[in-house]
Amino acid sequence: MSMLTRTDVGAVDDYPNDGITGLEIEGRAIVLIRQGEEFFAMPDRCTHARYPLNDAELLGGKIKCAHHGATFDLHTGKPTLPAVKKIRLYDVDVVDGRVLVTVQEA
Repeated sequence: MSMLTRTDVGAVDDYPNDGITGLEIEGRAIVLIRQGEEFFAMPDRCTHARYPLNDAELLGGKIKCAHHGATFDLHTGKPTLPAVKKIRLYDVDVVDGRVLVTVQEA
């Protein structure tokens, strides 16, 4: 049975545009990304070699791992080489100026 945990991680204005912020929710390291009015959240680990993504680079709708250059599509989680495994995307909602991240327990 999967469980959903929805966590308020702060105000929209707490997050810089085109910024990557490392957070911890329920003991899980995640990264929260803001591009314009869109927010994305995913585990803070590249699926290729498990390096953190909090020091990654944002490239037009993708996040690029600083260590080996794998990218992940922010909308689908689809990887580019050397990563072959999709990254899990968490749901992010903005409600009344607050950013809410839903982490699904497997």
